[in-house]
Amino acid sequence: MKYCILFILLSTLFPSCVKYVDLEHLRPESKLVLNSVVQTGYPLTATVTRTWFYTDNNPNVTIKDAKVSLYVNGQYLEDMLWYGGISEYNSIGYYFSDYVPSEGDKVRLEVRKEGFKEVSAECELPVKPELLKVEIVSERSNDDLYGSSYNYRTICKTTFKDDPEEGDCYLVRVARGSPEREYDFEKEEWGYPGTYSWREISVDYVYEPVFKDKITILDELFGNADWLSGYNGRPFSDELINGMEYSLKLGIGHSDYPSSQSPDKDSDNTPPSYMKVYLYTLSKPYYQYLMALAELDDHSVNNDLMDAGLAEPVRVTSNIIGGSGILGAASVDTITVEIPYGL
Repeated sequence: MKYCILFILLSTLFPSCVKYVDLEHLRPESKLVLNSVVQTGYPLTATVTRTWFYTDNNPNVTIKDAKVSLYVNGQYLEDMLWYGGISEYNSIGYYFSDYVPSEGDKVRLEVRKEGFKEVSAECELPVKPELLKVEIVSERSNDDLYGSSYNYRTICKTTFKDDPEEGDCYLVRVARGSPEREYDFEKEEWGYPGTYSWREISVDYVYEPVFKDKITILDELFGNADWLSGYNGRPFSDELINGMEYSLKLGIGHSDYPSSQSPDKDSDNTPPSYMKVYLYTLSKPYYQYLMALAELDDHSVNNDLMDAGLAEPVRVTSNIIGGSGILGAASVDTITVEIPYGL
């Protein structure tokens, strides 16, 4: 009984401070969201969704009955068709065309949907990059990762030729292919059928100057200069390398010995592993969009200040007129090399 009296007394002395706020008057007009990456040599796909308000609790915003008109080099080509499968943009369904873009093509998409403003965007397919060679090498490292100062950093040395035209934009990513094992029930032993599983490699982008120039003096002072995001690749520009033949040094691991002294292969007939480097040239709007996403994911002082409300937020650009999203353009070149055993 005494606890009930105490509760009533406290409720009287300290009335509730909860206040319900109606946000509906802040609800903006819903807009169409168009996302598509036009890539040389690959059929064109696009997703169309809509913006949603914070209080809508993650609704299904996929739009499957829009009219998506495709124009190539100023000429109307077709209306893209709807497909209800999972897309690479994490959307339930997408629009597709049999059109396969080529270098220099100018692509325009116009999207109409009843109840929304029309949106449009256009891009031009960049020239394919000139990827010259890829080498797996080792460089002496000062990192004391294994309790010894005598370590080597494994480098994926990627050489390419930058076009002398200023303003070229790139993205590089690295994948490792490992041989898959299967059990042969007839021979009652494990074997290798010749298939490979590929996974993205986490690259030490700080090791390469074309990425490190994004690190500020404040990041250096506060110890935030040892990591840059980009598990699925990181964009960069030719600001420091315009017109040059340049070798990117992509840190991909460490070893106790240089690659030239890697140990002999095991005797169990294990097939070699491979490294594949993808180098993309990007349209400028797509580069700016990806660069903003990368900066949002970096462990930077600006991001810490931004989270505290003490710095301007990173602006994610869009080239969609009348709506949101991105229409990007890219061309890719790849080289695959064998990885020295033990690295």
